[in-house]
Amino acid sequence: MLKAGIVGAGILGGAHAENLRAHPQVELVAVADPRMEAAQRLAGSDVRAYRSVEEMLGAESLDLVVVATPDPFHREPTLAAIAAGVPYIIQEKPLATTLSDALAIYEAVERAGTGFYVNYANRTAPLDIATAYVIRQGLLGPIVYGDVRLDDNISVPTRLWGTRSRDWAGGSSTAHFLLSHVVDLLHWYLYPATVSEVYAIKQQMVLGYTPDLYDAFLTFTNGAQIRVKAEWIRHMDELVEFGMSFSGAQGTLVYNKLPGFGTRTSWRANLSPEVAIDSLLQHQQALRSAGALTRAIVDRGAPGLQRSPGAEELLPVALESLDHGIGKPMALVDHVIDAILEGSNPPHSWGGPGSLPTHVDGLAQTQVVLAIVASAEKHHPVRPDSLA
Repeated sequence: MLKAGIVGAGILGGAHAENLRAHPQVELVAVADPRMEAAQRLAGSDVRAYRSVEEMLGAESLDLVVVATPDPFHREPTLAAIAAGVPYIIQEKPLATTLSDALAIYEAVERAGTGFYVNYANRTAPLDIATAYVIRQGLLGPIVYGDVRLDDNISVPTRLWGTRSRDWAGGSSTAHFLLSHVVDLLHWYLYPATVSEVYAIKQQMVLGYTPDLYDAFLTFTNGAQIRVKAEWIRHMDELVEFGMSFSGAQGTLVYNKLPGFGTRTSWRANLSPEVAIDSLLQHQQALRSAGALTRAIVDRGAPGLQRSPGAEELLPVALESLDHGIGKPMALVDHVIDAILEGSNPPHSWGGPGSLPTHVDGLAQTQVVLAIVASAEKHHPVRPDSLA
């Protein structure tokens, strides 16, 4: 049984507490937050509340600490937990909002050998696993271009955290809060390619206390160029809209992950014409085994397979799903707990490609996001590895 503590009693801290309380192999024993009333409220009658992470670590012997503090305040609780000898840490994204904080966390994890994981929760959604699979398997051919949009309703920076919303949003931005998700997904989808150069713009005409949006082009080491955009000034029906597309040399993938007005959750990969029908069915089965329920579409007259209407030359073979795109927000945490209990990364429960995200992924994501911020300030391209 893992004894766990949470640092941060806000929205995410509450989600982590609910998830850990429900896990049969975890005992939530402590919550820390400088707002003692919030800590006590989250702790309830069965968990001990503390005013600081230092107080919690001094009183408790913990196997796992979850850091769910606001974006700019990950460094101190994480370093304190590492220094106290806590063997496993789960930290909310982003790893940090400054390079000095990111490097301090990375280097501390390396020195101590701490089992460290970043909760890039989007990696667990079945259709994101399907996206990574299709791209990594080369089913679209080499990726040439991509377009990713992740937007928030204007209520997020103005009302989501109540009276603290202005301060919370002012300490972050759509680059740190939203594009951290996108950059990690792109690194995962396009592995082993990484971002070599960034060119970005921003607007700051509405909110004032934080940029309204960032819009950037990311050049990858494999030649792919991906446009990423995130804003949180949209007056729209949904709280979040998230969509993407990727053009390969031989195919195209379109993924409406969190749909907005006039769209629905959908995923379609029009594959390379070189993909044989037998291979198509094998790929379909691999995705089904990973939880992505796709249907195979062919226009070659094969018996027993669904034919799409017309466009025989334009759409030789495809995989399609109308399943949900978001997944469970705490699903990655469950996989991390499995990894801790098994002593392996990835654990047997993980159906996606690669390992669960660690401090290595966190540092790479932070460097790219900081390059986006720097490029928007300097009005010229920035290499993530040039930041100092």
